[in-house]
Amino acid sequence: MKHERFTVDSDVRPEFTACYLRIAGDECAFVEAHTSHATPRLLAALAEHGKRPEDVRWIIVTHAHLDHAAGASALVEACPNATLVAHPRAARHLIDPSKLVASATEVYGAERFAALYGTIRPIPKERVKTLADGETIALGDATLRALHTAGHANHHFVVDD
Repeated sequence: MKHERFTVDSDVRPEFTACYLRIAGDECAFVEAHTSHATPRLLAALAEHGKRPEDVRWIIVTHAHLDHAAGASALVEACPNATLVAHPRAARHLIDPSKLVASATEVYGAERFAALYGTIRPIPKERVKTLADGETIALGDATLRALHTAGHANHHFVVDD
């Protein structure tokens, strides 16, 4: 089975932040979702590599900070077969982002918040999977393992591929 990994420049400022597209055969995963402004770039990366939004099995966010996960709801909406994968402590903020949105809006103001992060909507609970420390998911014939790495955030993990 063919395995590929691609870095996708996800920010309106070139080469500032990245998401990753992982392809294993017919299945794809995104690692990080950035903001909703990045969704068109992520979907374009799929098309560039001969894949469709329907081919995305997983959308993995390493933690719920908005520069990594604010675009998760837009990406889940665009990829009808995808499940969002998150740390157990991060998942609740993606299922119900109201506290994150309120807090960041208070800091930045509504106009700046929208410019930075776009629209953040709740993700249906049935489309969210949490991973315990060391737990794995399959992507084609690849195995991706979550390793909880509290430090940057208490709800952070890395993905060992």
